[in-house]
Amino acid sequence: MIEPNLEDVKKTLKEHDFPVDVIVEVTNYCNLRCIMCPYPSLKRPKGNMEFSVFKKIVDEISEISPKTRIWLAIMGEPLLLGNKLIKMIKYAKSKNIQVNLNTNAIYLDEKLGKDTLDAGVDNIIVSIDGTSEDSYNKIRVRGDFNKVVENVSTVLEYKKQSSIVKTKIVCQFIVMEENEHEVEEFKRFWLSKGAIVKVRPKLGWGDAVKADNLEQVRTEITRFPCAWLTRTVSIHWDGTFSQCDADYEGKYSPGSLMNSSIKETWDNKIATRRQKHWNNDFDFEPCKNCNDWLAGRSYFYHPETNK
Repeated sequence: MIEPNLEDVKKTLKEHDFPVDVIVEVTNYCNLRCIMCPYPSLKRPKGNMEFSVFKKIVDEISEISPKTRIWLAIMGEPLLLGNKLIKMIKYAKSKNIQVNLNTNAIYLDEKLGKDTLDAGVDNIIVSIDGTSEDSYNKIRVRGDFNKVVENVSTVLEYKKQSSIVKTKIVCQFIVMEENEHEVEEFKRFWLSKGAIVKVRPKLGWGDAVKADNLEQVRTEITRFPCAWLTRTVSIHWDGTFSQCDADYEGKYSPGSLMNSSIKETWDNKIATRRQKHWNNDFDFEPCKNCNDWLAGRSYFYHPETNK
């Protein structure tokens, strides 16, 4: 298992007038059933975000905090939206907002890959988590390892040939028992193809997924405020706020975008929860039994330096 990078996380802990990152769930439909994700047991309704809801998010960020980054993530696979996703990315980029896309890359074929890059997305984070079909299939259930490798390789080649594409392609490796023996091989393979490599620990999504790696660390570290709570806010496909990924079901939602802005929610209900953390009070849901604050910052490796 990798050593969590906690000191760098602690340096980011300060009060922000507006979230640094807004995590936007444009869909909570997914084509995979990954073992480190609570999606297979998800109980809340499934759906796709209306463009009007996405536009409301972008417009507020553009007006109040244009340096805030949007992450297209949480439960679903964004590329399932196809051209609608491209429209969303283009709109956010028209407002000069940084957009980061998390994907399993099954649908990142040549056309959609090209369209996504041409739309101006800043980062595509592809979760692969293995260098062999055996490891990949154990982790990314219902996936297709060879298709993912082909798709990402094609996108990397298109980026290489195009002088206007500034998108960074990041291949992500979540370290767990099933794949930890392949970390170094993964780094070598994708760095050689020109991708950035991201390595991070397995998360528990609150208490939804067993993450022994974090449980072991918790016995050694004095608890400190969580970067997820103090820097981010999540918005589910129907406009429901969630303070973080630990509340993936929205059970402890601080409100809805339908009747409250991001700023209003950040300054009120989420602010109350942040203050508890600043006061070293973690005895409330979903924070009480969550260890994700121990994951630390991810490790990045760049092809230019090969380290």
